[in-house]
Amino acid sequence: MSEKDEVLRQISEIKNHLIDKETFFPYNYNACHAWSVIAVFMTLVMIPAYEYSITLGTGIMSTLVAIGFIIEGVLTKKVNKSYDIDDCTNRQEFIMKNFLMITLFLIVISTILAMSKLYVLIYLSWLFLISLGYFAVGFVLNIKAFSQMAKFNMLSALVLLMLGAYFGLLVNKDSSFIIFIQAVMIFSLAILPSIIASQQQKEACGV
Repeated sequence: MSEKDEVLRQISEIKNHLIDKETFFPYNYNACHAWSVIAVFMTLVMIPAYEYSITLGTGIMSTLVAIGFIIEGVLTKKVNKSYDIDDCTNRQEFIMKNFLMITLFLIVISTILAMSKLYVLIYLSWLFLISLGYFAVGFVLNIKAFSQMAKFNMLSALVLLMLGAYFGLLVNKDSSFIIFIQAVMIFSLAILPSIIASQQQKEACGV
């Protein structure tokens, strides 16, 4: 074994010793940007797709979510490879399963609500539950910005739900209220996460 190979072997052993799968969580924040783009597409195509047919709407939503998880998986594998990690860490697995269960539930509930054209409730359900997922990310990664964003988004969803119910705006899909909801969705689930992800990337580069 050459001296170079021996040094590389020792570095690998040190990495394996330092990396604790119970607590370590490498994350590629480009996945956050990818999910933000998907959130914009979902927000804009949701109503037209469901209006055309419930099957088409469900198919498009499922496809977009599947694309998101594929991108997340590829980027996770890439960042893990840089740490010589062969499989997911426990925290990565927790986050992935958490978001998977949330999105599966949302796709089902969206299909049911779309049958009654309750699009405002669909948007608010996505806003609240996806933000709940981000809250879990903030807690696991100890990133206060994600936790604060999630709390703000969930509170916004509850306030908008109460306003919509009080003024009878939960059913009308052509009202200015639903346009406002879409704007909130894009801001809360696309713009804010991307801003926080960019900040985290800059901080990581500065370390």
